[in-house]
Amino acid sequence: MKDGYLLTTAAHQQRLGVVLSRALLAGFLASVAMVMAFAIAFIAAFVLGTLPLGPLSEWSNGLTSNALIDVARPNLYAALGVFFAGGLVWAVLYGVFAEPRLSGSAWERGVMFALVPCLFSLAVFLPLVGGGFLGMSLGAGPLPIVGNLLLHLVYGAVLGSVYGPAGDSVLDDPRHAAAGDDIWEGPNSEVGAARGLIIGLGLGIVAGLLSVALLTSAEVLHLNPLSVAVPVALICMAFGGLIGSLSGPPNR
Repeated sequence: MKDGYLLTTAAHQQRLGVVLSRALLAGFLASVAMVMAFAIAFIAAFVLGTLPLGPLSEWSNGLTSNALIDVARPNLYAALGVFFAGGLVWAVLYGVFAEPRLSGSAWERGVMFALVPCLFSLAVFLPLVGGGFLGMSLGAGPLPIVGNLLLHLVYGAVLGSVYGPAGDSVLDDPRHAAAGDDIWEGPNSEVGAARGLIIGLGLGIVAGLLSVALLTSAEVLHLNPLSVAVPVALICMAFGGLIGSLSGPPNR
């Protein structure tokens, strides 16, 4: 009975480790996709704001020039760091709680879950940062609602697609569950990549802060430390995930 309990516990820990690994990977890639979609949408709104399209032009101008954008512009790197942190947290919630309870294809489950952070953004986050309920204080009409929905659909589709097919064979293979390997010794590339993401993120933050400290002490550069620390951390995170995904299981 004791051996059976230990085996069950080890299998549960292995399964949780793989779930968290896949969630971190999927959340990172989904956040990157969402940033790219936001950049495209922002450029499109800027162009539309210059055209004689009546209310659409006014809404587009409101979307690209408002109090929220004015606050975020000088703190762009801090906003980017918070954005990626939120994307990873939502991805972990998806993997641990939502994904096993949703039905449909992988991308459909991701899209259904993405409605939750979308509503959170519109009803909680935007009012907290001065955008008003549903973004109505931005002077952009319905565009904050439409844009928020589209961006979260991109996030959810990528999250579900990467999370689902990428590791189903690992979770469904009883040999992995019985092996009792933990997250740091997992034989699959998802675990290695997630390990690389975490290590790369930590090293990137340290390297970014050290570089800013050295430059500032030498009075060569006067920037918010986040303007260097966040990009360096994200770059190291991406490279760490890539290297981790290519690494094989450790020799034991």
